[in-house]
Amino acid sequence: MVVMIGWINIAFIVLMGSIYPVKQMYLKKLKKDGKEKAEPLGKIYRFSRKAHPALGLAVLALGFYHGFQAFSLTVWHTGTLLLYTLLLMAIVALVGPRIKPFKKHWRLVHRSLGGVVYVLALLHIFWRNLL
Repeated sequence: MVVMIGWINIAFIVLMGSIYPVKQMYLKKLKKDGKEKAEPLGKIYRFSRKAHPALGLAVLALGFYHGFQAFSLTVWHTGTLLLYTLLLMAIVALVGPRIKPFKKHWRLVHRSLGGVVYVLALLHIFWRNLL
């Protein structure tokens, strides 16, 4: 069960991370071919924007459950680093738009942390006991 939850979380992380490339493809298609041809990508992008917060909450909840069941949330481990980075991403997304100096740049920080999440996820999958 613990392994299955971990793989579900990886799938959710990949889905959540796809929002930015889908947006870029949509904008490129919109500029190049017009609104009619870009509409299928637009629907996918709008759906992913709506699903992103719910998936983020699910990733955090499943991540805490997975970490608690598999090992512990207090021992430093590649999974613990991954989970805390996801938590930091959530905090940036929730608080970033509300802090005036951070208002313009929180998305950049959120995206950058997304890259860190992908690296940590790979480390956790292939080199679980690295730390």
